[in-house]
Amino acid sequence: SVGPEIAPEVERAKRHLDSLAADVEVHCFEHDGFGEGAGPRCEAVVQVALQVAFYRAHGSLCATCEPLSLRQVLPGCTDLLRPPGPPCLALARALDDPDAQPELLLVLLREAVEAQESHAQEVLSGRGPERHLQRLREAALEAREPLPEIFLDPGYAQATHFRLCTLQVRSREGSWLLRGPLVPDGYGVGVGHVSPAQVNPKDPSPNRGGLRVAVTAFTCCSSTDPAHLGGAISGVFDRLGALLRGRSLT
Repeated sequence: SVGPEIAPEVERAKRHLDSLAADVEVHCFEHDGFGEGAGPRCEAVVQVALQVAFYRAHGSLCATCEPLSLRQVLPGCTDLLRPPGPPCLALARALDDPDAQPELLLVLLREAVEAQESHAQEVLSGRGPERHLQRLREAALEAREPLPEIFLDPGYAQATHFRLCTLQVRSREGSWLLRGPLVPDGYGVGVGHVSPAQVNPKDPSPNRGGLRVAVTAFTCCSSTDPAHLGGAISGVFDRLGALLRGRSLT
């Protein structure tokens, strides 16, 4: 029951939401995954692969975030996980080198994955920097004090302009995860991890499970193309899967 005072605002919000939905383009695809080589580190391999794919699509890395639940230390709250830039960049450049040997590529992949897992454990234990910085900023605003200089630095603005916002979930039903972009020239990437038993338990045909990837971007931005980034992601998944075939990161 909506009264006459709030009804116009509800209609305005509906039109705004419809306009936002109309401005989002989605590209989805399925992938077989990395095989047994990735083992329990599949989520970390995916995040590293997304960095490499963005590098291939745009020629550089970007500020990236993935929300993680802090239920172990602060139930009901989340923090942001950033991928490790230097090892991901080293791997991206090496994958573009036709003379790079598989042994070197595997070493670089392992280093990037281990750095990613180390960052994840730091965030999950409540030692990530993002929420601490957020609270510092809020405390200054509440006290009506000048913002600490870090928040006025152009580097901080660039570091928090998340052109890539990702989400990974293991789904029993093999759902498609839609994550919207956070900035006008950004992407949202949702990756659903599907185990063989989750695809269709009643289907007698063999199924290896895999990944379901959904890439989103704003259609009004000429510098982003979800199909282009999606193609880069699929290509990097193929390359890393071939690299890990018969090998292991453990």
